[in-house]
Amino acid sequence: MKKVEAMIRSERMPVVKEKLRQMKIGGMTISTVSGWSKQRELHLQWRGQPVAYDLLPRVKFEIVLPDDQVDKVVHAVIESARTGEHGDGVIFVSTIEQAFNIATLDKDEKVVV
Repeated sequence: MKKVEAMIRSERMPVVKEKLRQMKIGGMTISTVSGWSKQRELHLQWRGQPVAYDLLPRVKFEIVLPDDQVDKVVHAVIESARTGEHGDGVIFVSTIEQAFNIATLDKDEKVVV
């Protein structure tokens, strides 16, 4: 099993969520987060005054799924979240050693399928 974590632009969340729903992904967690990357700051103007935001709002998707679905999900997130501009986001894939469903007592792959 793998965990896919994707931090993307907030405005792309509905598109990514719908794409994953169409793929019949069993479940996901979506959180509102903030942070910075290489860009460090976003410079805008508010009432004619320059304003620098150093923590940018993002949406974080967390999806645990079988190994054979990882490439399809990563590709779908990239396609639906990408604008081609700096700050589109980042995806991390990590290994999940064990998973348990508290209600059904299912274990590992049965939890995410």
